[in-house]
Amino acid sequence: MDRSLRALEDLRQLDENLYERFLETRRHPEGPDASAARLRKLWDETFRGLLDVLALCRSMSGEQPKTEEADGDFEFGDFGESAATGPAAFELGSLDIGELLGNLDEGKQEDDSVRWKHVLEKVASIEYGLRAQYSEAVERREVALRSGEVNQVLGLLDDTQSAASEGVHALVSAVYETFASDVNPASVVPGYLTSLGRALLVRRGLADLATKLALPNAVLQSERTSEHEQALTIVRHIMRSFVASVVCRAMRAADRWQMVEFERDLQQPVKIARLTSEGLVKYIESLSSINQREVLLVHDQRTIGEMRDALANARQLVDLSPHTAREMMERAYQAAQRLRGRTPHTDALIVKLEKLAFATNKHESLKFLEALETVLHQMG
Repeated sequence: MDRSLRALEDLRQLDENLYERFLETRRHPEGPDASAARLRKLWDETFRGLLDVLALCRSMSGEQPKTEEADGDFEFGDFGESAATGPAAFELGSLDIGELLGNLDEGKQEDDSVRWKHVLEKVASIEYGLRAQYSEAVERREVALRSGEVNQVLGLLDDTQSAASEGVHALVSAVYETFASDVNPASVVPGYLTSLGRALLVRRGLADLATKLALPNAVLQSERTSEHEQALTIVRHIMRSFVASVVCRAMRAADRWQMVEFERDLQQPVKIARLTSEGLVKYIESLSSINQREVLLVHDQRTIGEMRDALANARQLVDLSPHTAREMMERAYQAAQRLRGRTPHTDALIVKLEKLAFATNKHESLKFLEALETVLHQMG
């Protein structure tokens, strides 16, 4: 656990380190050799804890550690297929940790030695996969650096960090699922440190920010000049809080820097700041492209499918078994909540669901079901 937490802390620091590097290179551009050296140093610092965890996992399984190059025959990004010849097929990134560990439940009633054996099997599978992906990433990093493709290295850093974070979370969950099933692993290693958790955090955070800014920005852009100063004060306060939030720190370096720039420019006089506020709102709208990230596409598709199945069952059972139908509606409602931030229109519909979520009779339950079906239809 201690090594896993240290590894996650190293991985978490990548966002801050990339942001600092982004600011530094904007002020003082550096040559290709200096840039390559800095990126290698950043890479080593980011994955130092991960390699320590992998070495421990290898020793636990009784195998001798191998060099990074020894496992380099796997295609980064096609992990599930490539690792099929290893200890067990394993895929990171788009899968939920709960799915990765589904087989562990079978051993909960067995004695400790048997349960530990199951954990070691899962640990060996995760270690094998992480090491293979990491080795391939190192090779691709060197190819990109020799070609001067700095942006490609930065993208590779981000992808490898996400896969590593998913893997370390899975390692921790493997132990807790077997030996401390009453403890939520997310309370030990927060879910927002995974690639999916961060993407969901940023998406919802940006949606909330857009909602908060809508009214004061509308006032700023209106002809009610007497209200401009007060509206600007509200916009400044909102942005000051956002820039200091975990949501902003979870954003990619360039987007985070732009948010900081907007917050600073809003300190200008009203005539200038009102233009900045309008540009800020449009910039936030452009960040809806976050929905195209693969991890969110997979998550949304799966969540919409869960919602569709739950509502189909609820519709069939609403007369036969109202209690079971209500459980299906609750499941669909929770799925809808996980889709918050996707579009302003569906967010407004989801907010309306909250008023119907505590239905106490059949008529209200039917209204709740119809509202849920409307949200599903709008989700596509």
